[in-house]
Amino acid sequence: MLKLSLKSIFIFIYQLLFFLSVINATPNWEQVQTESIDLLQKYIQIDTSNPPGDVTKAIKWLAEICEKNNILYRTFTVDEDPRRMHLLAEIKGIKSDLKPLLLLNHVDVVPADVDAWQYNPFSGEIHDGIIYGRGALDMKSLGMMQLISLILLTREGWVPERTVKFLAVADEEILGEYGTQWMIKNHWDLLDPQWVWDEGGFGSLDSFPGLNVFAIAVAQKKSFWVDIEVKGLSGHGSRPYDGYPNEVLATALSKVVNWETPIEINTVVDEMFFRVGDNMKGIEGLVLKNINNSLINYFFSNALSKKSTTVNAMIRNTVSLTKIQSGYKTNIIPEKASASLDIRLLPETNHEYFLNDLHNIVDDKRVKFIPQRVPRNNFISDWNSDFFNTISSEIKNQQPSAVVTPFMTIGGTDSQFFQDRGVDCYGIVPILISESDIQTMHGIDERISIENFMLGLKISYKTIKNVCGVK
Repeated sequence: MLKLSLKSIFIFIYQLLFFLSVINATPNWEQVQTESIDLLQKYIQIDTSNPPGDVTKAIKWLAEICEKNNILYRTFTVDEDPRRMHLLAEIKGIKSDLKPLLLLNHVDVVPADVDAWQYNPFSGEIHDGIIYGRGALDMKSLGMMQLISLILLTREGWVPERTVKFLAVADEEILGEYGTQWMIKNHWDLLDPQWVWDEGGFGSLDSFPGLNVFAIAVAQKKSFWVDIEVKGLSGHGSRPYDGYPNEVLATALSKVVNWETPIEINTVVDEMFFRVGDNMKGIEGLVLKNINNSLINYFFSNALSKKSTTVNAMIRNTVSLTKIQSGYKTNIIPEKASASLDIRLLPETNHEYFLNDLHNIVDDKRVKFIPQRVPRNNFISDWNSDFFNTISSEIKNQQPSAVVTPFMTIGGTDSQFFQDRGVDCYGIVPILISESDIQTMHGIDERISIENFMLGLKISYKTIKNVCGVK
């Protein structure tokens, strides 16, 4: 018969109570808010504009926070450009056979014109409960939500089953050659995640009337950058000849920018529209739920595309004319003219087929198309995974009336480099904002409210704890 000493019983009860206290621990959010807002302000105040992309001060500051809070971490410096640094922190899980959850965020931000802003973009000033600053949305806020969640969990003595890692990288704003791509190429053994949580989607107040919709990016459009070039003879501006380079280029560009690419509803967009439509009344809800029905698609898809530029970009391949270069004096016909196209392709679109379509639209052999950036990734993440379901539940716990849906982001994020390796990636800053707020990303007066930041922090904390904790 097994006999337990009184001391053993007390130890067991103590361990059990400690375990239960950790599982059920709830932060004092009022105290957390004061500390968290201060950290976000200090982060914004570190100018990490890219270019030039020097993030050394910010990475060292993040390292100090990890050191102070007993979070294991390493930093990495890129030999090719020491201004590019990265930080990888972690809370180690007890089950080594489980691949980690990777919290991915970028430290660099796009530049800001100080004179155009209402408040200094690198001050982190607070006015009427709103924090202003470059990176407030893209994406220092999510980085802080993720790191502060690890701080809170460490203070609780939380020991997860699954390791959770925090990766802060440089260079996202200039395609990540010395950022995420560099880390994947040189330190994949330290990453190799089950899931990646990155930016890509938001909760929207006004994208669909009467609904709050949280869009979690599981796919993204592919960036296909193409230059157009025409060469010919130069000459005097007073004697234009038939088919000089600028004339040929202008004609070709007119055809390209007026080309209305066909509407294509892919699986992610179809799922999103179904979920949104299922929560809407009337004809609009019926249309969204059944947009892939051939008759409804035929009669309503064009009207749907005109709903907003975002919706239009989600349901067709897009071509934007972004640069035109030609000439060096008003009275000289230049011998060369060129332009640049920013093409965003749906995940299923083959870039070579699309390039052939461009040739057919222009139909002029004097016009040369020169690919500058060729996409590789066409991966769509699983929206029935434990991570997607967990974060969806936590969003619903905080916003019971919200619709949570998979989403295809029309821009590019660092997730594409993990998806290229077959990793399920999920992009969302879990806050609830308006279209006018979203417009401040890469724009003027970028901002996030304290209320929204705390909403996102609570969702982040609970998601990490539940998806990586003891089941």
